[in-house]
Amino acid sequence: MYSRRLFIYFYICPHQTNRSMKIFFTCLFFLSLFATNVEGQNVSNYYPSRTMTPSELSAYRKSLWDTLPAAIGWVDDFEGLFDKTQEDSLETIITNFEKKTTMEIMIVTVDSNMVAEDQFQEFTYRLLKIWRIGKINKSNGMVICICKDYKCIYISSDFGLDNYMSDYDKYKIVSKSALPYFKKNHYFTGTLATLNAILEKINKKWSRYNKT
Repeated sequence: MYSRRLFIYFYICPHQTNRSMKIFFTCLFFLSLFATNVEGQNVSNYYPSRTMTPSELSAYRKSLWDTLPAAIGWVDDFEGLFDKTQEDSLETIITNFEKKTTMEIMIVTVDSNMVAEDQFQEFTYRLLKIWRIGKINKSNGMVICICKDYKCIYISSDFGLDNYMSDYDKYKIVSKSALPYFKKNHYFTGTLATLNAILEKINKKWSRYNKT
């Protein structure tokens, strides 16, 4: 079952301790990583759903943590939840939104090989910073990370979006738009509904702030 919890950075994930404050207090650490020149692995270095020994799995996760896979678009479906048409549909929506607002949204799916469940939050925030999602001078990026294996969805956004969406807004959107579909394994429908609800919420305020 998908449980419901709300922290500083909203996430929905069962059987996980409250690590949100740790994310908050380690922001400077992540910002220092953001300032470094980190190159991503090629997608060919990623091995989905591969059976590994515990030591192999630990080494593999550390490798991915230290050198993240290279982002290949606004949608990086490492867990294989979407088909090509679905992925293209999400890409188009995000591209058009970025052209209008300059805000950048990344949708990422990961499997349990890539990251331990208790590091899922930090991994999402690391993607936001290392992949440099959002314009540098606006800090207006967001990452929506989904893991079917862990039944988790986590939304991490930079401070440039604080005026457009609160943690409670994220909670309501994911509760109403993602969970009903995810519980039925309708991951594309839930992801699309979540994305559209986020854009609707942001667009209302963006239009208000950008009246000509």
